[in-house]
This record gives sequence, C-alpha cells and structure tokens, in this order.
Amino acid sequence: MIRNFVYDPNVSYVAEVLTAFGFDAAHKQYSLALLRFEVITPDSFMWRLLVNNAIYYLYAEDYVSGLAKIKNVFNSYLETTKWELVSPVKIIKFEEASPVKSAVTYAKPNDHASMMQYAADSGHDFVFLAKSSENADDAQFSDEAPRGFAGA
Repeated sequence: MIRNFVYDPNVSYVAEVLTAFGFDAAHKQYSLALLRFEVITPDSFMWRLLVNNAIYYLYAEDYVSGLAKIKNVFNSYLETTKWELVSPVKIIKFEEASPVKSAVTYAKPNDHASMMQYAADSGHDFVFLAKSSENADDAQFSDEAPRGFAGA
C-alpha cells in the first residue's frame, strides 16, 4: 500500500501504484525518478515524479469528499491549473474501493461517479495522478518546481 512509503521510502510502492494508471512496472517500460515526497496531513501525501520525460504528481488520501476537493488540492499544490488528471486503466466502483471497504463509515460524495473516473486505490487510500505541464528539462531544479526553493 502506498502509505507504507512514509515508513519505508522505497520507490517500488510508487511503481506499484503507477501500474493502475497504465505504467508497466513489471517490464520496466518506463523511466521513473522520485523528485519530491511530502506528507501534507497525517493522512494525505504527495509525490512529484519524473516519468518518461513528463512531470506527474501522485496524491493519496484516505477520505476524499469528492472530485472538486481533489482538483483544489492539485491547483493549490501545483500553484496552477495547467495540469490534467490521468484515468486509471480499470475504473473501480466507489463501494468496492479499498478505502471505503476498510472504513467504519464513509459518506459517498455526490460526484462519486466522476471522482472514480480518476481514482485508483491502494490500501486505505484513494490515489490520483495528475500530469503537469511543467518543462521536464527543468525537473531536477527545485527553483522550477511549485513551492520550490527560490534562492538568492
């Protein structure tokens, strides 16, 4: 499960989740570099990734109130609206998602059908992947990243 990365920062957790979005980890048919990891709240996490010469953001959270909240998270974190959500290969039903099944109570969002068009699950978390419009050539430089270091 992706949240295990907090305790064991092994990129294999990320690679495993990326398979839900069509990246084939078993055959290593893509390049992956972990650029940043952040704990946003005790139950939400963000990864900045360089995958096949494009910058992606992977967001995981256990309780999601709807797609609008996810879009707000990406807008705020990336400090732009120039990104697009990536759909998983297999769309799961809200009721069958592991975060819902493992919770004692989980209120179904009004836009759950729209939300599930972009949600994968990983243990207790819903996971969303956004492809950024950032220039991948500058990916390794933190001053080019949203919320990055702006040195003197």
